Amino acid sequence: MHTAWLFLEPGFFVGAPFFPYPRSQTMTVEARKMGRNLSLITINKVIQLMGGALWAIVVPRWMGPERYGQFALAMSLSLLLWWVGDLGGLEVFGRHIPPLSRNDPDAARELFGQAFILRVLIAFSLIPLMLVAGPMIAPWLKGWPSFLIAVSAGLHIISWSSFHLLYARKEMGKWAMELSWRLMTQLPLVLLAGKWSLTAQMTAYAANEVIYLALALWWTRDWFSWRALKPHLSFLKPYLRMGLGFWATNVGLILLFRTGTLMVQLLTGQSAQVSFYDLALTVFFLIFTIIDQLIRSFLPTVTEFHEGGQQDRVGRWLQVLTQWGAALAVIAVIAVQYTADWILPFILGGDYVEAATVLRVMLLSLPALVLVGVGTVAAAVHQRPRVKLAAILVGALVFWGSALVVTPRYGAVGAAWALTVGLNVYALLLFAQVRHALRLPWRKLIGLFLLAIPFLLARNFVTPNFLVALASSVGAAALYLGGAIALRLISRDFVQMLLPLLSGRPRSA
Repeated sequence: MHTAWLFLEPGFFVGAPFFPYPRSQTMTVEARKMGRNLSLITINKVIQLMGGALWAIVVPRWMGPERYGQFALAMSLSLLLWWVGDLGGLEVFGRHIPPLSRNDPDAARELFGQAFILRVLIAFSLIPLMLVAGPMIAPWLKGWPSFLIAVSAGLHIISWSSFHLLYARKEMGKWAMELSWRLMTQLPLVLLAGKWSLTAQMTAYAANEVIYLALALWWTRDWFSWRALKPHLSFLKPYLRMGLGFWATNVGLILLFRTGTLMVQLLTGQSAQVSFYDLALTVFFLIFTIIDQLIRSFLPTVTEFHEGGQQDRVGRWLQVLTQWGAALAVIAVIAVQYTADWILPFILGGDYVEAATVLRVMLLSLPALVLVGVGTVAAAVHQRPRVKLAAILVGALVFWGSALVVTPRYGAVGAAWALTVGLNVYALLLFAQVRHALRLPWRKLIGLFLLAIPFLLARNFVTPNFLVALASSVGAAALYLGGAIALRLISRDFVQMLLPLLSGRPRSA
């Protein structure tokens, strides 16, 4: 995940001069605002990476594969329940709150209030559901662990209305904090309780959700009113119609990610295999979440261009995002392929050697996931959730079908291959349906992926030494990026676009 190419205003691309903004005070203010948002999100992403690294370094080794596998399964189930209350909120708020705030502030406030009420009702319904389903999944999920799984998910769902509102208002620093700081604050809470029991671990997990719910409610306190909280389903209906389409696709995506942990448990019955899969998924999902969150940050700005009839601008922004996103994702894959076999066992201990192989397999789908993020933005701007839904359904079916065949035999590694195949199918189907909005020649995108093949194959010739592998990965990444620029597969104006944005001043012609 990379923040450098977010909030960029491309002018012309390869071989053309760069003019980020007209010389006007309005665009200077907008440039400063974008630069501030970029800086805030960059800080949050650094915190997220630090939290993920600390979590991966400390918790798995401290708990051991068996205990960590049980805790990982419980967390995965809670995360799956989050998405019951998603309702496409990010897309709905990002698409409708900005224009409503300008034209009809009372309607914007009512949309927020009605979404909040609906999520509260959903949160309470999760408790009886999990108390029944938990023991059917694993015997250690009977009673309090299942209750706490549901409570944690419910608290998270309730907080989403407020965080989605912050996103729609372009308060990106506060919005990004929800995920960016989560592991950082969760770590000490889990360490305090983690050695006692799964119930204690999930109590700490739920306490972490209380923290973020309190922050969300405080930051959006001015949006609450008795009038807006009075049930009015007829008002919410048209927004739900759009949101449920994106909700289905969001649920599909989270099922692609998180049902793998559940399937490893059900198909192998080995908590250690669950820990290998979930630990690799934690690192992988950390990277994907940053990419997805950053690209979604792009939606409110693109929506403004779309509403203003500036379709050329929409296409140019999506184009540069796709080009640089794909290239930087490939660089991340190269770095992991060269170094994972040495880094993970060194950090986690010899018991987690297999997790490195699982991670290397998962990362093969990362470049394609950039297409998912860009395709999601394009689908949301044009309000076409069915485009994404069709792609995710096919990808999920491919994943589940493949996992049923390979997981019983190959365990976590087999599940990782099934996930990679499913995600790539999903990404390619989605991107194929929105490519007309991007105006990106297929040959450039294909060229970016083909250019990576020699560098990935060269990994087999690297000496089994960590320092050599690290130096080789840096060299390979630099050569790949240089080759992509030389072949004009990505824009050479990237740095020129970034500098005036960070300074908050328009660049002179």
